[in-house]
Amino acid sequence: AARRGEVTAAVEPAQVVADAVLAARDWVNTPPADLTPPAFADAIAAAVKSTNKGLAKGAARVKAEVLDEERLAELGCGGLLAVGGGSAAPPRLVELSYSPKDAVAHVALVGKGITFDSGGLWIKPAASMATMKEDMAGAAAVVQATLAAARLGLPIRISAYAALAENMVGEAAMRPGDVLTTYGETTVEVGNTDAEGRLVLADDLDRAVEAAPDVVVD
Repeated sequence: AARRGEVTAAVEPAQVVADAVLAARDWVNTPPADLTPPAFADAIAAAVKSTNKGLAKGAARVKAEVLDEERLAELGCGGLLAVGGGSAAPPRLVELSYSPKDAVAHVALVGKGITFDSGGLWIKPAASMATMKEDMAGAAAVVQATLAAARLGLPIRISAYAALAENMVGEAAMRPGDVLTTYGETTVEVGNTDAEGRLVLADDLDRAVEAAPDVVVD
């Protein structure tokens, strides 16, 4: 079967998808001390650079922008900043864009990237923290999906957003009762600091909708 054209045609895209799955899995399995939000942002930037290097001449490239805590403050991303406030490793928002000339649709992909979730001041039971390095799997998935689309040359414009933060206990950690203002100027009263995912996604989703995609997948 390896000599048949249809088999070869099926194997090549399958290998791209498998590579993306394995890369996302490796990020999910990385110890949280080694994949803080800044480190994760650097890893994404490196993956984008590597992917672009391997694309054919003339193929659409993936562009990446990393927003640090100062830029997030300027933009008013209060959800992401509040979640990351208790950590020594500041939050990041990574935005990717893939825009082939023959795009027939525009999809926004939005991923949660909590590199470790202690629960914050509403701290989790110890047994519940064992897998909390995996709380960034959404961000890993949308990044690798975007890179796979570029490698496959899919005729789909993609805007991808990965909100990266570490939800920790610290002197600047958000408190129950705090009122935050998200990027979309929605105010949120914190009732439980372990409900951090919806806070980072609030900023993420508002940024995604602003790009006017045909559909948003989170």
